[in-house]
Amino acid sequence: MFLATPTWSSLAVEGKPSAMQELKAGDVLSYSSGSHNRGPYGFRALRKGGNLRAYLEGRWPQLFEGFGGRLPLVINAYPAALGTFEFGVYVDTYLSLSTGSRALHLAHLENMPVMLLGQPLYIADLLYRHMRSEDARLPDTLLIGSGGYVMPCSLEMALRELCAPQVKHLNMFHGYGVAEVDAGCLLAVRRDDEGQLVYERRSEHVGVDFGDHEELLLSLRDNDGQTVIDRFPTGDSGRAASGGYVVWNDERLHPNVYKILESWTPDDWSRRTGYLYYGREVRFQLRKGEKPTAAIECEFHDYEKRYGHYWLFKPQWSRVKDGGRSAPLRRTIM
Repeated sequence: MFLATPTWSSLAVEGKPSAMQELKAGDVLSYSSGSHNRGPYGFRALRKGGNLRAYLEGRWPQLFEGFGGRLPLVINAYPAALGTFEFGVYVDTYLSLSTGSRALHLAHLENMPVMLLGQPLYIADLLYRHMRSEDARLPDTLLIGSGGYVMPCSLEMALRELCAPQVKHLNMFHGYGVAEVDAGCLLAVRRDDEGQLVYERRSEHVGVDFGDHEELLLSLRDNDGQTVIDRFPTGDSGRAASGGYVVWNDERLHPNVYKILESWTPDDWSRRTGYLYYGREVRFQLRKGEKPTAAIECEFHDYEKRYGHYWLFKPQWSRVKDGGRSAPLRRTIM
């Protein structure tokens, strides 16, 4: 079967190093984003996966409009290694905006279509800041693969507007998974009438069920049809909708925060990173170089000092309680 991303095998089960015997020379360990295990065994061993392009192109051929027979450039803008992509040339950005910008410029100069993979807010910052640089050129074909948390519909529209003058073929797909099951269990290329992503199973090997109170449960089978994970409780909610599934979590994405983000215009997104503080006060972080025009906005580093900000971590789009609150679980991955 074709996986949405290379298969990752965990080094530990409940913190025990029982899977260490699977390691061999040549293995690459990657940061296990989203896992419960934050200790020394909380890594993933990258395994060679299926051809992402072949899978997506077979399912949604319109995503690769403009690729033709050209060699693509795959730009990894995630905070962790993703694995192998045999169908193209691969660039790791290591969360360096200058490296990502150079890769986009290279693709333009070499006439290469680009598959840009990363979390929504970092992808946005990379594209906005790249377009303000001296080398503000984009390839004519750009496929964005977004995951880690939901990309607001307003941000997707803003990015389309940003890229439109230079990108002839722009498409996006969105992934959903949990660290305890696998990456990219569900994929979305369309939204419903309310702007919510409609996810579909990546293959028949992924099972989707619903428990009490619409809890989303994921199952996974291997190539031999054997159950690997059975009805894992994701902690998110979901429902069947128009040929797929809508997924949400009011704790990780508070309804009021959702309304705020969806109210932003392309101009708002061009100035704001999407990281915000929602508690007794509301504050929006501005992109580097932007100056506040209202009390609700914070200069990039001022926000960082007051509320914390690291591209390694997902935004906290929940409501911050007055005290005694631990950080929300960051488990959802692409």
